[in-house]
Amino acid sequence: MKIDMLQASGCRAGTALAMLICLWAGPAAAGPVRSFRVTSYKDLSEGEAQGVMLSSRGEVVAGWGAERLALPSLSDDSVRALVAAPDGAVYLGTGGDSPRIYLYERGTLRLVAQLPASTWVTALCILPARPGQGAGELLAATAQDGRIFQVSRTGQVRLFGRVEAEHVWALLYDARRDRVLVAGGPGRVFALERNGRVQPLVDTGARQVLGLAQGDDGQLYLGTANDAVLYRLDPDRPGSLRALHDFAGTEVRAVVWSRGVLYVAVNDMQREAPPRPGVRIALGPAGAGPGSGGGKAGPTDRGKGALYRIEPSGQVEQIHAISDGFWNALQVDGDGQLFAAASTPGGRGRLYWVRPDRTVLTALELKESDLLALSFGKERLVGTGNSGALYRLKDTPAKGAHYLSKVLDAQAPARWGTLRYVGQGTLRLETRSGNVARPDATWSPWEPLARPEPPAPTGEIAGKVASPPGRYLQVRATLADRASVLQDFTIAYQPINQRARVLEVQVGEDPLGHLARAARPGGGKPRQPVVKIRWKVDNPDEDELVYRVYVRPLRARPDPTLQPGWLLISGPEPLSRTELDWNTETVADGAYEARVVASDERSNPAETALSDEMITPPFLVDNRRPELQEVKYNPIRAEVTGRAADATSPLGELSYAVDGGDFLPLAPRDGILDDPIEEFTLRLPRLGPGPHVLVLRAIDAADNVALLQLVVQGR
Repeated sequence: MKIDMLQASGCRAGTALAMLICLWAGPAAAGPVRSFRVTSYKDLSEGEAQGVMLSSRGEVVAGWGAERLALPSLSDDSVRALVAAPDGAVYLGTGGDSPRIYLYERGTLRLVAQLPASTWVTALCILPARPGQGAGELLAATAQDGRIFQVSRTGQVRLFGRVEAEHVWALLYDARRDRVLVAGGPGRVFALERNGRVQPLVDTGARQVLGLAQGDDGQLYLGTANDAVLYRLDPDRPGSLRALHDFAGTEVRAVVWSRGVLYVAVNDMQREAPPRPGVRIALGPAGAGPGSGGGKAGPTDRGKGALYRIEPSGQVEQIHAISDGFWNALQVDGDGQLFAAASTPGGRGRLYWVRPDRTVLTALELKESDLLALSFGKERLVGTGNSGALYRLKDTPAKGAHYLSKVLDAQAPARWGTLRYVGQGTLRLETRSGNVARPDATWSPWEPLARPEPPAPTGEIAGKVASPPGRYLQVRATLADRASVLQDFTIAYQPINQRARVLEVQVGEDPLGHLARAARPGGGKPRQPVVKIRWKVDNPDEDELVYRVYVRPLRARPDPTLQPGWLLISGPEPLSRTELDWNTETVADGAYEARVVASDERSNPAETALSDEMITPPFLVDNRRPELQEVKYNPIRAEVTGRAADATSPLGELSYAVDGGDFLPLAPRDGILDDPIEEFTLRLPRLGPGPHVLVLRAIDAADNVALLQLVVQGR
């Protein structure tokens, strides 16, 4: 979503409360008008599609209707595998308390068989009948035991074969060799003959083989976990395994072949709580969890995914990516169009449609968070998990198909202006507003645009947002027919001006604020009278702020009205930065207080501009050196007495040096160096005969230095 600057617009309220808000908002609303713009696929995907499709071209188009068929048994929690029979009927493999096989025919579901296993159906395939031997048979694999069952349409179940694998993830009928290929974990592929004989075909060395596809030339393509590598294998040539691509991720979840092109679904899974060693993990909606050997994808699983297209030349092209979910299944229909099923933990499961021109559409969003299996033959069918159901997609748009934008946040109460959009067909745009982030009963009702305008030469259609002022706004676009398309919409709004706050002011380098003291000089450089004043500001609406800085002396007066006025020290033009270098020699020594004023006058008209200020605690300006007074030398006692005095600040150091030596500390008589006047007595160390140079030094808290030199006689 982009935020632009537009022209100003008015305010309209639909209720008495909203009118009060509007009147309250009106006088304070100022500054440049801003806008929300929803124009790209990324912007659109942050909203909710109900019976509409979102295109990678940044369009909302009419979608498919979807009829939900609940599974007959409540214990079936997911539909994990779908396969179409030659006559168009479709088999379903489910999971739950025990694996079941259902048959979908002419809009109804019928239980065919319950398999003698305790996990889930993970893969299905049709074993065609030999000539003259009637209809083909269904093969079904279950997890955690490597068994493949043969199931007749009348419900007879027998063990067809068993492979040395903990899990079976894919079954593929190899028509060239009249056998079934079995992929599982550990990362092996087996050939299963009609007589049940098992022949190991290849060991990839990976944790799992999840994806399995066969090209028109008979070559096999294998996708693995946890290393996300795509392999090619000539099943007639042992040792011909070749890695085609190593993807950035943890698993190649699915592979399909279509007209010389490979499509690959890759996931990068993260598991918040890895399993403890030795703990057996049940399967979940995503199939093989990362590092789990076929782990459960549940509330702790997160992932992101990408779809790739691999040309016969070997060129690898990413065609789509999701950051809030992961892929479960791929399917290519008879027209060569790709469909991809995805899980969105905590959200709505999605079906993506990739057209041959590489346009990607979010074709379907369902209330279930997991879309697990696809069958796009005579009918378009989608199997879900969490909870388990079968959806039949219809070409007729869903009744009430609409797009609901995400909640748009103006960051402050705002007046809404004009909504402009580009579209065609029969579109109805409505808005609602509120002051809490999640729409609830306190939000305004949906209202159509007021005063709609005919299309402009640019093709834009405009109307005034009728919703009352508020912080949040949401847009709903209803598409009435197949010809309806929404491409772009922009909403102007004007936030109510918010006051910037001065949070803190610091004068100089004294952390306690007692003294206006510059940074301590180094390298023998003289003290600097220039003090840095700094301040911190909270600017909630990010207006352009300017600042003015004042000081005034503090004087004890019986009448407060006689307090001296403020002296502007920041110059005739306001500052744009949050600091000021102040030469304290422009004022007399003494106690002062400073005032910093922040204003948003450059972003708002004078009548609506707001300001805030902060006055500092009193601090001292001291540029005058201390004095060394009444200094006397008593040669008999080899003792120097005297007094150090400063007019403004306490003394910070007393010291002495003899004959150019280092300065040594000199203690005041009261033992504590904390007053502006300190008396001292210095008992000199034993000095040799002759004259000696004694230097006394006093430094006040503001780093002003006083020096006094004496010549004393040693003996």
